Amino acid sequence: MRKSVKRGIVVGIALAVTVGTGAAWAAWTAYGTGNVYAKADTVVPLELVAATADATLYPGATGDAIIKVKNSNKFPVAVTNVTWKPSDGVRATGGIGFCSNTGVYFGDFSTGPVGSNGMLAGARLMAAAGGQLKIGGGETVQFTLANAVRMINNVDNGCQGATFSIPVSVIGSSEAS
Repeated sequence: MRKSVKRGIVVGIALAVTVGTGAAWAAWTAYGTGNVYAKADTVVPLELVAATADATLYPGATGDAIIKVKNSNKFPVAVTNVTWKPSDGVRATGGIGFCSNTGVYFGDFSTGPVGSNGMLAGARLMAAAGGQLKIGGGETVQFTLANAVRMINNVDNGCQGATFSIPVSVIGSSEAS
């Protein structure tokens, strides 16, 4: 191969590399800025589906309360408080006679016979529920609250055989990770 042909090939290759590199250098980079938007959902209140006593109460007896809570939110919730307002009273049905003074209380009875003024929260609530207070998004869960219902000695005789309805409210906080 002649020297001029070799030289022509080398020059051609060099020219091709230079043009290709120049084309690569000719690409432009574009930048932009802006905002990303997200919208927070609104919280749906927890719904107390059922609350019953799983106990055969008699004057001086303490028993378990069973609550069934529905979480209609998309995220998990942990129940943090279960509260009964004594001013809301306790309703009795099906007793053997007149049962106006039920003598039934709800709460933490480690402090005395009438309990904690209707509040189960924090460590006492966790202990009463055996540590299981989480409800997944869209789930309904039943909890047993150990020793959360008590009947004191001051109760109408007609309350024998009655079923007691205790209006409670539940509060929870999000447990999303």
